[in-house]
Amino acid sequence: MIRCLAVDVALWFFLPCAFLLAYVLRYSEPSTAIVPHLELVSMPLLALFLIRLALGRSSARHSVYFLVTSTLTSSVMALLVVYYAIVLIGLHSWGGVVAWNVIPTFFLQTSLITETWNIPRVFIIIIPLLVYWATIALCRRYFDRVDWVPFLNPRLSGLMFAGVMIVGLALITGVTLQFCNAALQPASEPLSLTCFPPSSGMDLEGFVVNPVMADRMDIAEDAARKSYVGVGAYSHGVRRMNLVFILVDALRPDHLEQYGYDRPTTPNLTRMAREHSSRIMQEVHSTCADTACSVFSLFSSTFPGHFAAHPFMLHQVLWRNGYHIHLILSGDKTYFYSRKQYYGDVDTFYDGTQAPTYYMNDDQLVIDKLATMPRFDGNPVMLHFHLMSAHILRKRNPGQGPFQPEQRYLFPDNRDTGPGGVVFPGPRNYYDNGVLRADDVIGQLMKLLKDKGYLEDTLVVITADHGESLGEHGLYRHANSTREEVLRIPLIMLSYGRQLQIPNPARAFASQVDIAPTILRELGIPQPSSWVGHPLQLKENIDISFFTEHAYHGLIDHRNSANQLKYSVDQGSGAERVFNLSTDPHEEHDIHDQMPAARLEDWRNRIDEEMGIVLPVP
Repeated sequence: MIRCLAVDVALWFFLPCAFLLAYVLRYSEPSTAIVPHLELVSMPLLALFLIRLALGRSSARHSVYFLVTSTLTSSVMALLVVYYAIVLIGLHSWGGVVAWNVIPTFFLQTSLITETWNIPRVFIIIIPLLVYWATIALCRRYFDRVDWVPFLNPRLSGLMFAGVMIVGLALITGVTLQFCNAALQPASEPLSLTCFPPSSGMDLEGFVVNPVMADRMDIAEDAARKSYVGVGAYSHGVRRMNLVFILVDALRPDHLEQYGYDRPTTPNLTRMAREHSSRIMQEVHSTCADTACSVFSLFSSTFPGHFAAHPFMLHQVLWRNGYHIHLILSGDKTYFYSRKQYYGDVDTFYDGTQAPTYYMNDDQLVIDKLATMPRFDGNPVMLHFHLMSAHILRKRNPGQGPFQPEQRYLFPDNRDTGPGGVVFPGPRNYYDNGVLRADDVIGQLMKLLKDKGYLEDTLVVITADHGESLGEHGLYRHANSTREEVLRIPLIMLSYGRQLQIPNPARAFASQVDIAPTILRELGIPQPSSWVGHPLQLKENIDISFFTEHAYHGLIDHRNSANQLKYSVDQGSGAERVFNLSTDPHEEHDIHDQMPAARLEDWRNRIDEEMGIVLPVP
């Protein structure tokens, strides 16, 4: 009997132990998570033990006992396998434990795995069912041969059985209450981090907002709202310009014709820039290498260290000035880290979660939704589009794109050890086909907007949340570093009906926080006092711009226009890097050892002050 119990326990904890090895050793999560996680996963095992004891003492037939115990055991194990897989994918993709409201998005994108591995889609259902059935059958055979219940039950009197049940249920209840009170969250126990995301939901794809700082910044944001005086939708009887804001997820500027790329990836943007007053802004940097964090910076004109829980975003500013606000977004922007709540009052919010007949990252849903919108009614409007065509998780274009052979680079490992400026043909072709599709979607959107009367007097802004790695430095995708490939973004502004006020050429080396102030300046609308960005209509630049991505933090020092210096530090190891972006745009030559100690200390202090992060002593 004892041997059978030991085998049960050993087999049960094999999977959690294997997961914890990867969790702690491979992804550098705190070892404090080990004991509480093992304590948590022991509760289902204890519950199964109690159920087996109870069924063994009941009048249930032998076949019913084995069916129930095998099915329950297989179900719990299957849930653990799925959960562990999702957590590891999240850690590998953006370095954070998946939150509960993100899990549905994972399942809605499982078709990408079958496509990448050339597996028929029907197998995504059949294979798990077959594996589940096989697991039940194996459990049935296992319990038939290794089952301690028939040996233990005859030795338990009625009183002893009741005592075992009471003690077992008490243990389960105690641990469950501890879990529900989020008592295990400080230990970084993964299930607690999933069910109770840090900082009251302010976990932005791995960037955890400091709750104390967020509360402090909310005071400033509320003061900015209270003191803000709008100028209205009309100026001297003339309606203000409409705003069409197009954000293309993971769009790199150096893969656009407007930025000197040698492939015809953006014919529609090329035509639009030629036909209208336009500005192509150079050397614009994102503040983060993932969407949630960078969108916060973009629309609230705030660096990550000063994020508020209730930011005064561009959409709210325009709403206060009489604009109608319509958001039509590809992808999951409702549940994926609950980004919908931050936009405030809007007239339309539509994303991939509301389009059940489409793959959620298919930009066709954006086109089709816009087609149903009414004609322009004369009141100023902001139309915000989010496109996924350049993203690794996009829907593959029907037929083959012009750039072949292509390879969806979904699973390559990331090691920041390779040379800069080097990409492989497959990922490059796949990405460029996506950029071409994004340009086609933009062309269709602009035609619809023109037909509906929205472009007679309109500012069009095209940008990205972050960039994308295509093999440079051994890295793929984004949210895994602060290299230039993931931080540089395009910024293209077009004016329909007027001349842009932005100088030509515009100043270089802008930050993402400058975009919203630039838009307001162009529209003739005052900037909130809590915003830190400088409009591009002005010559002066921010002296220092900041960026972050998980354990990587840094800044770009703009004080010497001939030598733009980029400093970054790994918070975990304390390793520092310095690159001169003016002479070394691919970050090949680390000049950290050439920097004066006083300058390095100044940069560390600025990151500490801006980000609220204590860096390791070098």
